[in-house]
Order: sequence, then structure tokens, then C-alpha cells
Amino acid sequence: MLKIETGELRGRTIETVPDPRTRYSSAILRRSLANMVDFQGKICADICAGSGSVGFEMISNGAAHVTFVDTSKLSVATIKKNAINLGVENKVDIKKIDARRFLETHAGVFDIIYSDPPYELGIVRDILEKVHMVMDEGSLFILQCSKRERPKENEISNLKIAKEKDYGDTLLLFFEKL
Repeated sequence: MLKIETGELRGRTIETVPDPRTRYSSAILRRSLANMVDFQGKICADICAGSGSVGFEMISNGAAHVTFVDTSKLSVATIKKNAINLGVENKVDIKKIDARRFLETHAGVFDIIYSDPPYELGIVRDILEKVHMVMDEGSLFILQCSKRERPKENEISNLKIAKEKDYGDTLLLFFEKL
């Protein structure tokens, strides 16, 4: 079990995915994210969502809507259960699809996109190449990745790094669309 760390749902518990391969964003990172980003009224996406902990923090801090994307049946079932238990089903869409495919096929744009893909499988680079497709001018993309996967600025097209935060082996990179 994890706890929502901030906002109106603070202290409420959410279930974790019953899969040992699932890695969770730390409580410190989730609190920091809520302090750095204004989610109020925003349309958001939580890509490679796992249990949905970051997306539920977004809702707890005023996001109007969150689309959760994950390829795992266990993750999708856990997110659905958590949305029902938190009473926020009307503020979520849940998509069982590979993140890269979602970014290629989704017709709309988001104000804020957050992604915490599995580390060191090449997914970070693929997401960086495609995320601009669901961004508009003024959209913010937040990537959680291993320091070993930090992209070099000359490897990124269509995006620029606006801010970077260090959490040990983990980085939070904030991107704006060019």
C-alpha cells in the first residue's frame, strides 16, 4: 500500500501492483512534484502508470482529468480499483496500451504529461521521440528516469529541458515543447 502524499486526498491509501517488477515513485519525489507543478484544472497523463500513484497525486492536487496508460493487465486493474476506492472514477480514463503506441495514436493534447518508464530498456528514448505528439505550446512533460538514461540535449528534438531535479539515482526532467 502507498499513501497519497499531498492535496485533498492526502493520507488515503492506494493499492500497489502485485508484480515485483513494478517500481514506485518515492513519497519524497511525489511531494516535491506536487510542490513544483500547478495541477489545478489541468488535463494530465500518467504514462507507464503502474499503480497510478503519480496520477492520483495530480487529481488530489486539482487536476481536472488524468489519462492513465500502462501495458500491464495487473496495472490497469490496480488503477481501476484505486480510482473506485478514491471515488475519482469520473476524473480518469485508463488505457491498456504500450506507451509508445499511445503517443503515436492519441488524438488530443495534454497540459501535463508524466512518465516513469521501466529503466534501461530503451523506452525513455522512444518516449522522448514521440511525446511532442500529445503536447501543445505551454504543455509540460515530466520524465522520471535513471541518471544513466539522462538524454543529452543534442539527442532531443522537439523538446527542451526547462528544469532538472536530482533524487539520488533518479532524475526528474521537465521538458517544454520547442
